[in-house]
Amino acid sequence: MVADRLVGTGRAMIAIRNVSKWFGRLQVLKDVSLTVNCGEMVVIIGPSGSGKTTLLRTINFLEEYEAGEIEVDGEMIGYRIERGGARGRRSERELAAARTKTGMVFQSFNLFPHMTVLQNILTAPIRVKGISPEEAEARARELLARFGLLDKIDEHPLRLSGGQQQRVAIVRALAMEPKVMLFDEVTSALDPELVEEVLAAMKQLAREGMTMVVVTHEMQFARDVAHRVVFMDEGAIVEQGDPGNLFSNPQSVRLRTFLKL
Repeated sequence: MVADRLVGTGRAMIAIRNVSKWFGRLQVLKDVSLTVNCGEMVVIIGPSGSGKTTLLRTINFLEEYEAGEIEVDGEMIGYRIERGGARGRRSERELAAARTKTGMVFQSFNLFPHMTVLQNILTAPIRVKGISPEEAEARARELLARFGLLDKIDEHPLRLSGGQQQRVAIVRALAMEPKVMLFDEVTSALDPELVEEVLAAMKQLAREGMTMVVVTHEMQFARDVAHRVVFMDEGAIVEQGDPGNLFSNPQSVRLRTFLKL
């Protein structure tokens, strides 16, 4: 199993410290702290509405957070500490540059329907990172070949299955050469027979040592692949640990209830 593999260097790639987030009067993240090491796959589980997706989206500042700090590869995300210790929001250009460190794959595929698979993958590397079209295409072809999609390079998304579209979305994120990959319930919109091909692509990334944070309801995937599983409920981390221990011997009543043990 992938979970048996030792984790990279042990260096922190993501550091979340005392992060809180509100939607109006509703506090959806409550003083959350979490460290993800370089090369580690962390899977976040929990009931709907527990704050899993919100936490994931704060890592690349798709959701702003009102308290605490988040660092990716040593860089504070979203804000800077200004003179006198006050926190200031980074410029849009700085935010865009910081987001290139994180690739994110969503429940919906978000592919451009009027573009081919290749065009979907090339757009961001060329426009955002300034990579030459030749270099970007070579990288795209290599990634598509790795994930069994090279024969779909000239197809439009609507001619692909849901599993193929989601794998293209993964390739599109990887084409930006991120330090971290974030996955938000990427199999939830798929028919059951298509789930395994997407999970297989994620397992391949884990074997290659990509730092990953995955929100999922696929408990067997979490058990088999994660280095660490984090259980969230009501905006807080309730319990975390090695998947074997966490699933077989949960320490909290809430996690036992969630797992129906």
